[in-house]
Amino acid sequence: MDELLSGLRDRLQELCRVPPLPDDWTCASAMLAAHGFRYGGDFFVAGLLDLPTGPGLQMVLVDVCGKGDTALPDAVQFAGALQALLGVIPADDMLQAANDYLLRQPDPEAMATAVQVVLDFGSGRYLIRSAGHPPVLRYDTTVGDCLVDNARGTALGAVAEPEFDISEGTLLPGEGLLFYTDGVVESRSQDIEVGISWLCRTAKAATLEGLDRAPAAILEQVEQGDDDRAVLILGRRGIASPGAALAG
Repeated sequence: MDELLSGLRDRLQELCRVPPLPDDWTCASAMLAAHGFRYGGDFFVAGLLDLPTGPGLQMVLVDVCGKGDTALPDAVQFAGALQALLGVIPADDMLQAANDYLLRQPDPEAMATAVQVVLDFGSGRYLIRSAGHPPVLRYDTTVGDCLVDNARGTALGAVAEPEFDISEGTLLPGEGLLFYTDGVVESRSQDIEVGISWLCRTAKAATLEGLDRAPAAILEQVEQGDDDRAVLILGRRGIASPGAALAG
Protein backbone atom coordinates (compact mmCIF):
# COMPACT_ATOMS: atom_id res chain seq x y z
CA MET A 1 0.00 0.00 0.00
CA ASP A 2 2.81 2.43 0.83
CA GLU A 3 4.36 1.85 -2.59
CA LEU A 4 1.03 2.50 -4.31
CA LEU A 5 0.39 5.70 -2.37
CA SER A 6 3.93 6.88 -3.00
CA GLY A 7 3.44 6.35 -6.72
CA LEU A 8 0.17 8.26 -6.66
CA ARG A 9 1.80 11.10 -4.74
CA ASP A 10 4.60 11.31 -7.32
CA ARG A 11 2.04 11.36 -10.12
CA LEU A 12 0.12 14.19 -8.45
CA GLN A 13 3.32 16.18 -8.02
CA GLU A 14 4.05 15.73 -11.73
CA LEU A 15 0.64 17.17 -12.57
CA CYS A 16 1.16 20.12 -10.19
CA ARG A 17 3.66 21.92 -12.38
CA VAL A 18 3.63 25.49 -13.61
CA PRO A 19 4.78 25.94 -17.22
CA PRO A 20 7.69 28.32 -17.91
CA LEU A 21 6.56 31.89 -17.27
CA PRO A 22 7.83 35.17 -18.75
CA ASP A 23 10.73 36.71 -16.85
CA ASP A 24 8.52 39.32 -15.18
CA TRP A 25 6.20 36.68 -13.65
CA THR A 26 6.84 34.11 -10.97
CA CYS A 27 4.94 31.42 -9.09
CA ALA A 28 5.66 29.38 -5.96
CA SER A 29 3.64 26.79 -4.05
CA ALA A 30 3.75 24.43 -1.06
CA MET A 31 1.44 21.65 0.15
CA LEU A 32 1.09 19.60 3.33
CA ALA A 33 -1.18 16.66 4.10
CA ALA A 34 -3.49 16.56 7.10
CA HIS A 35 -2.08 15.64 10.49
CA GLY A 36 -1.51 11.91 10.65
CA PHE A 37 -1.38 11.43 6.88
CA ARG A 38 1.58 11.33 4.54
CA TYR A 39 -0.32 12.17 1.37
CA GLY A 40 -2.93 14.85 0.66
CA GLY A 41 -5.66 15.65 -1.83
CA ASP A 42 -5.02 19.35 -2.54
CA PHE A 43 -3.58 20.09 -5.99
CA PHE A 44 -3.41 22.57 -8.85
CA VAL A 45 -3.11 22.35 -12.62
CA ALA A 46 -1.81 25.07 -14.92
CA GLY A 47 -1.35 25.69 -18.62
CA LEU A 48 -0.45 28.46 -21.05
CA LEU A 49 -3.17 30.22 -23.05
CA ASP A 50 -3.36 32.11 -26.32
CA LEU A 51 -5.61 34.99 -25.31
CA PRO A 52 -6.98 37.54 -27.82
CA THR A 53 -4.60 40.08 -26.26
CA GLY A 54 -1.55 37.80 -26.22
CA PRO A 55 -0.01 34.95 -24.21
CA GLY A 56 -1.48 34.10 -20.84
CA LEU A 57 -1.89 31.52 -18.10
CA GLN A 58 -4.76 29.47 -16.71
CA MET A 59 -4.46 27.91 -13.26
CA VAL A 60 -6.94 25.97 -11.12
CA LEU A 61 -6.35 25.19 -7.44
CA VAL A 62 -8.52 22.33 -6.11
CA ASP A 63 -9.39 20.96 -2.68
CA VAL A 64 -10.92 17.49 -3.03
CA CYS A 65 -13.37 16.44 -0.33
CA GLY A 66 -11.71 13.90 1.96
CA LYS A 67 -8.41 14.01 3.79
CA GLY A 68 -4.92 12.59 3.50
CA ASP A 69 -4.49 9.09 2.13
CA THR A 70 -8.22 8.70 1.51
CA ALA A 71 -8.34 11.69 -0.85
CA LEU A 72 -5.18 10.97 -2.82
CA PRO A 73 -6.54 8.53 -5.45
CA ASP A 74 -9.49 10.82 -6.21
CA ALA A 75 -7.15 13.83 -6.43
CA VAL A 76 -4.83 12.10 -8.92
CA GLN A 77 -7.73 11.05 -11.13
CA PHE A 78 -9.34 14.50 -11.00
CA ALA A 79 -6.04 16.30 -11.61
CA GLY A 80 -5.39 14.16 -14.69
CA ALA A 81 -8.84 14.97 -16.05
CA LEU A 82 -8.41 18.71 -15.47
CA GLN A 83 -4.95 18.73 -17.02
CA ALA A 84 -6.41 17.13 -20.15
CA LEU A 85 -9.24 19.66 -20.22
CA LEU A 86 -6.84 22.62 -20.09
CA GLY A 87 -5.86 22.18 -23.70
CA VAL A 88 -9.19 21.31 -25.28
CA ILE A 89 -11.91 23.56 -23.83
CA PRO A 90 -12.19 27.34 -23.46
CA ALA A 91 -11.15 28.73 -20.08
CA ASP A 92 -14.67 30.11 -19.63
CA ASP A 93 -16.02 26.53 -19.59
CA MET A 94 -13.37 24.98 -17.37
CA LEU A 95 -15.17 24.92 -14.03
CA GLN A 96 -18.44 23.75 -15.57
CA ALA A 97 -16.57 20.88 -17.26
CA ALA A 98 -14.94 20.01 -13.94
CA ASN A 99 -18.36 20.02 -12.29
CA ASP A 100 -19.76 17.72 -14.98
CA TYR A 101 -16.85 15.34 -14.48
CA LEU A 102 -17.54 15.00 -10.74
CA LEU A 103 -21.26 14.48 -11.31
CA ARG A 104 -20.42 11.52 -13.56
CA GLN A 105 -18.43 9.78 -10.82
CA PRO A 106 -20.07 6.75 -9.14
CA ASP A 107 -19.52 8.23 -5.69
CA PRO A 108 -22.43 10.61 -4.95
CA GLU A 109 -20.21 12.47 -2.47
CA ALA A 110 -17.53 13.27 -5.08
CA MET A 111 -17.15 17.00 -4.50
CA ALA A 112 -14.43 19.64 -4.45
CA THR A 113 -13.89 23.35 -4.08
CA ALA A 114 -11.82 25.17 -6.66
CA VAL A 115 -10.61 28.57 -7.76
CA GLN A 116 -9.55 29.44 -11.31
CA VAL A 117 -7.39 32.32 -12.47
CA VAL A 118 -6.87 33.44 -16.07
CA LEU A 119 -3.98 35.89 -16.46
CA ASP A 120 -2.80 38.08 -19.35
CA PHE A 121 0.99 38.30 -19.06
CA GLY A 122 1.33 41.52 -21.04
CA SER A 123 -1.21 43.71 -19.27
CA GLY A 124 -1.41 41.95 -15.90
CA ARG A 125 -5.20 41.68 -16.28
CA TYR A 126 -6.69 38.69 -14.48
CA LEU A 127 -10.04 36.99 -14.03
CA ILE A 128 -10.93 34.82 -11.04
CA ARG A 129 -13.76 32.29 -10.81
CA SER A 130 -14.59 30.61 -7.51
CA ALA A 131 -16.34 27.30 -6.89
CA GLY A 132 -16.96 27.34 -3.14
CA HIS A 133 -13.28 28.05 -2.44
CA PRO A 134 -11.83 30.38 0.21
CA PRO A 135 -11.35 33.89 -1.25
CA VAL A 136 -8.14 34.76 -3.06
CA LEU A 137 -5.92 37.38 -1.38
CA ARG A 138 -4.33 40.18 -3.38
CA TYR A 139 -1.54 42.49 -2.33
CA ASP A 140 -2.26 45.91 -3.85
CA THR A 141 0.54 48.46 -3.78
CA THR A 142 -1.89 51.33 -4.34
CA VAL A 143 -3.28 50.83 -0.84
CA GLY A 144 -0.31 48.98 0.64
CA ASP A 145 -2.39 46.18 2.04
CA CYS A 146 -3.73 42.69 1.48
CA LEU A 147 -7.22 42.70 -0.06
CA VAL A 148 -9.79 39.89 0.03
CA ASP A 149 -11.18 39.08 -3.43
CA ASN A 150 -14.98 39.01 -3.68
CA ALA A 151 -15.47 36.02 -6.03
CA ARG A 152 -17.64 33.29 -4.54
CA GLY A 153 -19.50 30.32 -6.02
CA THR A 154 -20.92 26.80 -5.74
CA ALA A 155 -18.70 23.83 -4.89
CA LEU A 156 -18.01 21.40 -7.74
CA GLY A 157 -20.14 18.26 -7.80
CA ALA A 158 -22.99 19.72 -5.74
CA VAL A 159 -25.51 20.64 -8.46
CA ALA A 160 -25.80 20.30 -12.22
CA GLU A 161 -25.78 24.05 -12.91
CA PRO A 162 -23.53 25.74 -10.35
CA GLU A 163 -22.97 29.47 -10.13
CA PHE A 164 -19.40 30.76 -10.37
CA ASP A 165 -18.84 34.36 -9.32
CA ILE A 166 -16.26 36.30 -11.31
CA SER A 167 -13.91 39.06 -10.24
CA GLU A 168 -11.41 40.95 -12.39
CA GLY A 169 -8.42 43.17 -11.82
CA THR A 170 -4.93 44.12 -12.91
CA LEU A 171 -1.65 43.20 -11.21
CA LEU A 172 0.98 45.93 -11.34
CA PRO A 173 4.70 45.23 -10.91
CA GLY A 174 5.34 44.13 -7.33
CA GLU A 175 1.77 42.86 -6.81
CA GLY A 176 0.46 39.32 -6.58
CA LEU A 177 -2.32 36.86 -5.83
CA LEU A 178 -2.30 34.33 -3.00
CA PHE A 179 -4.36 31.15 -3.33
CA TYR A 180 -4.86 28.65 -0.51
CA THR A 181 -7.11 25.86 0.71
CA ASP A 182 -9.38 26.03 3.75
CA GLY A 183 -7.02 23.96 5.89
CA VAL A 184 -4.74 27.02 6.03
CA VAL A 185 -7.32 29.35 7.58
CA GLU A 186 -9.94 27.15 9.31
CA SER A 187 -9.84 25.00 12.42
CA ARG A 188 -12.21 23.80 15.14
CA SER A 189 -11.16 26.72 17.34
CA GLN A 190 -11.02 29.46 14.67
CA ASP A 191 -13.47 30.64 12.02
CA ILE A 192 -12.43 31.54 8.49
CA GLU A 193 -12.56 35.35 8.92
CA VAL A 194 -10.02 35.23 11.74
CA GLY A 195 -7.90 32.82 9.71
CA ILE A 196 -7.89 35.07 6.65
CA SER A 197 -6.78 38.06 8.72
CA TRP A 198 -3.99 35.93 10.16
CA LEU A 199 -2.96 34.80 6.67
CA CYS A 200 -2.75 38.39 5.42
CA ARG A 201 -0.38 39.32 8.24
CA THR A 202 1.66 36.14 7.91
CA ALA A 203 2.02 36.45 4.13
CA LYS A 204 3.39 39.98 4.42
CA ALA A 205 6.14 38.81 6.75
CA ALA A 206 6.88 35.58 4.87
CA THR A 207 7.30 37.18 1.45
CA LEU A 208 9.85 39.70 2.70
CA GLU A 209 12.29 36.78 2.66
CA GLY A 210 11.53 36.00 -0.99
CA LEU A 211 8.60 34.62 -2.94
CA ASP A 212 10.05 31.17 -3.61
CA ARG A 213 10.24 30.42 0.11
CA ALA A 214 7.03 32.19 1.13
CA PRO A 215 4.41 29.40 0.68
CA ALA A 216 6.44 26.93 2.73
CA ALA A 217 7.16 29.59 5.36
CA ILE A 218 3.44 30.27 5.68
CA LEU A 219 2.57 26.58 6.07
CA GLU A 220 5.23 26.16 8.75
CA GLN A 221 3.16 28.52 10.91
CA VAL A 222 -0.17 26.72 10.38
CA GLU A 223 -1.17 24.45 13.24
CA GLN A 224 -1.46 20.81 12.27
CA GLY A 225 -5.09 19.82 11.89
CA ASP A 226 -7.55 17.51 10.23
CA ASP A 227 -7.38 19.02 6.75
CA ASP A 228 -4.84 19.19 3.94
CA ARG A 229 -3.18 22.54 3.32
CA ALA A 230 -1.88 24.27 0.20
CA VAL A 231 -0.59 27.77 -0.60
CA LEU A 232 0.23 29.16 -4.05
CA ILE A 233 1.44 32.67 -4.87
CA LEU A 234 1.42 34.14 -8.38
CA GLY A 235 3.34 37.40 -8.56
CA ARG A 236 4.43 40.06 -11.03
CA ARG A 237 8.06 41.00 -10.61
CA GLY A 238 8.98 44.63 -10.25
CA ILE A 239 9.40 47.50 -7.85
CA ALA A 240 6.67 47.66 -5.21
CA SER A 241 5.98 50.01 -2.38
CA PRO A 242 7.95 49.45 0.87
CA GLY A 243 6.88 46.28 2.66
CA ALA A 244 5.02 44.84 -0.33
CA ALA A 245 3.94 41.37 0.68
CA LEU A 246 3.52 39.49 -2.56
CA ALA A 247 6.37 40.96 -4.56
CA GLY A 248 8.23 38.74 -6.99
